[in-house]
Amino acid sequence: MVAGRGGVWAVFDDRSLRTKIASAVLVATVIGAVVGGLAINTVNNLNDEAAAAQTRSIAVLSASGQFAKNIESYGGNVSALRLYPTLASTIKTNMATNESEIDAALDTLGANLTGSAGQKLVEKARSDWSAFLDFMATIQTGGTSTPAEVAAGAAKYNELYGELIADQASVQQQATAASRSAVAKAKDNASSATRTILILLVIGVVVSLYLGMRVANRVRKAVAGVPHVADGLAVGDLTRTSGVTVQDEVGRMASSLDRGISRLRQDIVSLAGNATTLQGAAERLTSVSGAVGSAAEEASTQADTVAAAADVVSGNLQVVSSGSQEMGAAIRDISQSTAEASEVAAQAVQVAAATNATVARLGESSTEIATVVKVITSIAEQTNLLALNATIEAARAGEAGKGFAVVANEVKDLAQETAKATEDIVQRVQTIQSDTSGAVEAIDQISSIIERINDIQLTIASAVEEQTATTQEMNRTLTDAADGAGNIAATIAGVSDATRRTTATVGDTRAAADELATMSAELQGLVARFTY
Repeated sequence: MVAGRGGVWAVFDDRSLRTKIASAVLVATVIGAVVGGLAINTVNNLNDEAAAAQTRSIAVLSASGQFAKNIESYGGNVSALRLYPTLASTIKTNMATNESEIDAALDTLGANLTGSAGQKLVEKARSDWSAFLDFMATIQTGGTSTPAEVAAGAAKYNELYGELIADQASVQQQATAASRSAVAKAKDNASSATRTILILLVIGVVVSLYLGMRVANRVRKAVAGVPHVADGLAVGDLTRTSGVTVQDEVGRMASSLDRGISRLRQDIVSLAGNATTLQGAAERLTSVSGAVGSAAEEASTQADTVAAAADVVSGNLQVVSSGSQEMGAAIRDISQSTAEASEVAAQAVQVAAATNATVARLGESSTEIATVVKVITSIAEQTNLLALNATIEAARAGEAGKGFAVVANEVKDLAQETAKATEDIVQRVQTIQSDTSGAVEAIDQISSIIERINDIQLTIASAVEEQTATTQEMNRTLTDAADGAGNIAATIAGVSDATRRTTATVGDTRAAADELATMSAELQGLVARFTY
């Protein structure tokens, strides 16, 4: 069991062996890469610093030498100017060159001499050089003409020139000192970088070794419980467990081993119980086999009796099946008659509907006749009125209108008879309309009755169909029952034979029970070898 599970190591313990080993190698690789990168960076920095220091030293030494050379050259040019006035132009050109080179040398010294001391020396040299140039400018303008002034000027010249020589020597010394200081600093930086790299390398090695040993130790502790369980399994001890809780390959292997042993322990316990149960069952089987033999002989006798009764039942069911089939034929005849009656009722419904439509049209025609009679009545009334007017006009005409009056009277009588006839027609049409309405109502009632008859016929037909289906199902059931009774008789005969064979095999069963008892004893001896 791995101790101290918790925190980062608990998570690390659950990783795979590949991850653990790769982690240790990765850490060592990262440390080596960091140390190597730092070493390379340090060497590059040292090289850069050394190159910069060398560049500065060369620049300082070169500028210092240029400064010294041009100071001496300038002094020689001043002397030559006094001795060779005819070469004044050439000498002054050389002096101008010396001045520009001295200025350039001072600029280079100011840019490359580090430290306050070096900068002060450069500033002093610039100041002395400026004072020297001012003095030379005064001499060249003729400011010293008397012997005393010439002597004073010479003394001043020597003084200023001496300062420049001293400045040149100081700068030369400072340049040499700066070069030595740069070399010493480079050595110190190299030593410091070497120490730093060695320290980091030692730390990396220690961390890598620690991590490797920690990983190896935790893997070893995780594996330690497995041999203990395997040794116990070899001697039949199923009570041991590995106690491993990590989730790597070793942990999963140990967990699988623990589960396998636990399942084996359960199987052994179950096998021990089953062996005991098997022994008891073998004993009971021995005692039961004798009882089974006796029961089989009795069952054989009863099976013969049942087979005879099943034959009688089968014959009775066949008679009932024949009667049921005859009843089914009668129901089919009823169904056919009911269907024909239903068709007749449907036709009667259609005829009644057609009659109803015809009578309805008769009522509409009588209504139209009444309308025509009204028109005729109106014409008769107007004719009567015209005849009355004609009679009046004939009376006014006297003798000349007598013949016209006779005709007018005849027309008036005819109009009155027409009016009476139209009234009689109206009464008869009204009677026809009344009778037509009664006929329509009667036909509607007849249609309703016929429809009810049709519905009843349909209900009867449906019931007959259902009864037909029921009768057919009953016939099929009775036929199946008759067949089943025959099968039962045959089966009972087979049972009788089987019981006789069972009686014969009871002896074999008793022998098998004895063998089971022996096997149970052997299983109990095998289980006793294990500790669980």
